[in-house]
Amino acid sequence: MRARDKAVVVVLLAVFAAVSVGAVYLDAAERGGIVPAYGGTYVEGVTGSPRYFDPVLASSDIDQDVVRLVFSGLTRFDHDGRVVGDLASYRVTDDGKVWTFTIRDDARWQDGTPVTAADVIYTTSLLQDPAYAGPYLGAFRGVRVESAGDRVVRFTLPDAYGAFGANTTVPLLPEHLLGRISYAELAAVAFNQRPVGSGPFRVVSSDARQVTLARNDDYYGVRPERARPYLDRIVLRSYPGPSEALTALARGEVDGVGGLSAGDAERARTLKGVSLYSFPTNDFVALFLNVRPEKQAFRETVVRQAIATAIDKGRVLDVALDGRGRVADQMVPPTSWAYVKDLPRFERSYDAARAMLDAAGWKDGDGDGIRDKGGVKLAFELATSDEPARAAAAAQIKSDLGQIGIDVRVRAVPFAELVQVIVPPRAFDALLIGVAGSGDPEPYALFHSSEIPSPGSNLSGYFTLPMDRALEAARRTSDEAKRLELLRPVFEAIATEQPVIFLYFADYLYAQSTKVQGLRVMPITAPSARLWNVADWYVKTAISR
Repeated sequence: MRARDKAVVVVLLAVFAAVSVGAVYLDAAERGGIVPAYGGTYVEGVTGSPRYFDPVLASSDIDQDVVRLVFSGLTRFDHDGRVVGDLASYRVTDDGKVWTFTIRDDARWQDGTPVTAADVIYTTSLLQDPAYAGPYLGAFRGVRVESAGDRVVRFTLPDAYGAFGANTTVPLLPEHLLGRISYAELAAVAFNQRPVGSGPFRVVSSDARQVTLARNDDYYGVRPERARPYLDRIVLRSYPGPSEALTALARGEVDGVGGLSAGDAERARTLKGVSLYSFPTNDFVALFLNVRPEKQAFRETVVRQAIATAIDKGRVLDVALDGRGRVADQMVPPTSWAYVKDLPRFERSYDAARAMLDAAGWKDGDGDGIRDKGGVKLAFELATSDEPARAAAAAQIKSDLGQIGIDVRVRAVPFAELVQVIVPPRAFDALLIGVAGSGDPEPYALFHSSEIPSPGSNLSGYFTLPMDRALEAARRTSDEAKRLELLRPVFEAIATEQPVIFLYFADYLYAQSTKVQGLRVMPITAPSARLWNVADWYVKTAISR
C-alpha cells in the first residue's frame, strides 16, 4: 500500500466555529479612490515555538506558517481545489505517466539565485529517502525525476496517477545551498533557523518568542501587477494557545489569530475593530458503518438508509460546532471541482425512517422500544473520541436513532485509544470520526477494496467490483472531466448505499484587525493556507490619482 494513496488521513478535528462569509475580498482600492500602499508590519498571534523552518522537517503550526511564507512549490491549489502552476507551468503526456514542468524565468531564490531543475531533483531526493516519514511520504515513490534543461524537469511515474499534480505542491529547497546535505544531516544545519526560499517573505530573526520576516523584493508571485508584497514585515508571536492570542488581539498587541474555538469565536465577534472570518476546509466528520460480513447491524441497505434519514445533520453540526460549518452530503464540499450535483439524498424524517424499517420487517416485537427481526435486535455500538464535539455529536445521533427504535450505545474514548486500539482491528460497529481531506479529492483510499485491511482507510469495508474499476480508472487519468465522469457512479453508489454517512465539514476560524486589508477567503487544506495571498495584504493606504 503506497502512502501517496492515503489521500484521506483519519484525525481528530478540533472544534472550529465561524461566521460564514463566503469568498470575501476586502480590497480598499475599489472604494473612494483609496489604494493599497507599501509598508507596515503585520503581527499574528500563533501557538507553539519554532523549531524547523525547512519544509521537509516542519511539523508544528508555527513552522508550517513560516514555510508557507518563505517557500513555494512548482504548483499550488486554486479556489476550486484544482492544481495550477506556481513556480512552473506543466504538461502531461496522454498516457498520464510523464509530467513535465517548466520553471518561470523570473523565479529566484531569496539570495538572487535562479530556481532550477536541480532544486526540484534535490528536494525530491530528500522525500524519496528511506528514512523520510513526513507528510509527503510516498509522494514520489517509484517516480523518476530528471532535468530536461536548466528550468525544465520531468517526472516519470511507474503508473498513470491523475492526482500526482497535488504532490508537486511540495515547497522546494535550494540545491545550491543544501545539495551536499543528506536527509540524515538536514536537521542539524543552520538553514533550519535562517532559511532561503522563493516565497513572498524571508526570515530575518527568530527565537522562542517570535519569528520576524521581511518582504522578498524579488518575489515573482506579484508580477506583473506590481513589484513586491505590500507589507514590509510579518511577525509571528507565540502564545500558549488561541485564547491567549485572542486576548492579545483585544489589547492591540497583535493583528490576527487563527484556529479559534467556538467560545473564542463568539468572543472575537464582540471585539471592536476585529473581523471574524471562516475558511472552508475539506475536513469532514462522518459516521462509518461497518458492513463487514461478521457485522450484522448494517447488513441491509435499508437499515443504513433509515439511519441516514433519521439523523438531523444540521442539529449535529449545531451541537458539535455551534453551527459553524456546513452540512455534508458527500466527501467533497460544493466548492470542489469534484462535487457531484444531484446525488440521491435522504431528507431527514423520523416518519420516513420508521416506515422504511417497518417495510423491511424491523419491528418492535417485544415492546421494549427496540426494533428486532428474526431474534436480532437493531442495536449497535458507536465508537468515537471523548472530545466534547464528538461526544455531543454522538449523543445527538443516539437521540435521533432512538426516535426510530434503534438502540445506540456510545463508547467515547481518548483519541489515542480510538486510533491505536479500536480503528486498526476494525473493532467497532459504527465509527464517528473526523477525516482530513487532502488537496486532491480522490476517494480511492476510502472506498477501494485494497484499503479494507488495516492500515487502509476503507473503514466501512464497503466496496463493489464496478467501484474498484472506476476508482482505478479515475486515478489513471489527469483529465479532470474524465475523472469526474468516472467518479460520479462511485459517489452515486455511496449516496445510495450509505456505508458512510457524511455529516458536516469543519471551518477554520480566523480573527483579524480591520486595519488589515487584502484578506481573501477561500477553501484551505491546512491552517497555514490561510496565508495563501499574504503578498496582497496591506495596512497602509494612499489616495489614487
